[in-house]
Amino acid sequence: MKCKRCRKAAAAIELPSHHSAFCPECFFVFFKRQVREGIRKHRLLSPGDRVLVCVSGGKDSLVLWDVLMEMGYETEGLYIDLGIEGYSERSREKVEAYARERGKRPVVVELAKEGIPIPEAARCIRMQECSICGTVKRYFFNRVAAEGGFDVVATGHNLDDECARLLGNLLHWQRDHLARQHPYLPESGAGLVRKVKPLWRVSELETAAYGFLKGIDYVTEECPMSVHATSLVYKEALSLIEESMPGSRIVFYQGFLDEGNPLRRAAESGAADGGEADGGTEGGEAPHPCAACGAPTYAETCTYCRLKELVRKRREGRSKEAAG
Repeated sequence: MKCKRCRKAAAAIELPSHHSAFCPECFFVFFKRQVREGIRKHRLLSPGDRVLVCVSGGKDSLVLWDVLMEMGYETEGLYIDLGIEGYSERSREKVEAYARERGKRPVVVELAKEGIPIPEAARCIRMQECSICGTVKRYFFNRVAAEGGFDVVATGHNLDDECARLLGNLLHWQRDHLARQHPYLPESGAGLVRKVKPLWRVSELETAAYGFLKGIDYVTEECPMSVHATSLVYKEALSLIEESMPGSRIVFYQGFLDEGNPLRRAAESGAADGGEADGGTEGGEAPHPCAACGAPTYAETCTYCRLKELVRKRREGRSKEAAG
């Protein structure tokens, strides 16, 4: 099969959702156009922005960092070491190797040193590992960006991720989550840094192809703590639909983002504007500094600090039991 764009070279990847097939060079052109259009459509980034790219060592985040650098944005990477034995070490090696080859040094946050490694926190608290992980990561995304003077935080969520999240929020009628599900979350004077998802128009297949064809060395294994994540079930269901009806994902997500969508308007009217650094909301009130750490929150202390305190108390309890 020939490339549908240049009609000369052999196609390296076929994209049924776009009725196209591309050679490597034409695929890179296509991919960057998709990202650029996603940025333009919702005004995610401006040319002078300092961008903190959250990198995990996986394909999506490293591809995001790569394409933003190629587009000329001023970027730095942030890696959060979750403290997952083996997996975190391998992920960090990939991030540091990628950065080193490009003359960069990522900002690294080690949760073990912060007192809340994810595996231990999951054992201490009756919450799903992915929920704890998301809360902790969002906290540090915002804190590092605010302390470092970055204009915006960028994450590598792709079309598959956003559609799976949307499906889950619709199935459970999570109105607050629906109101905040968007590739652009604005900053606020209370200390919340703008957050964007520049890969929202490209699929997981497309980011994997970009990474492979560009020779980006990324972690291919799934996080061992995500085995039972419900998002994987939603992704599998959407993949079955996409296979039978190519293009369904982008129609599903773009339809939700449409300003004329009554469901979106209803969700936004029923939820508060803005949100806590850890993702919480409280109807109509402005966030204020956390009593413990100063991060923006709607409660006396932010969710991260409450989690950290629970882990500390459980540690103390185990130590007393062992001593007794």
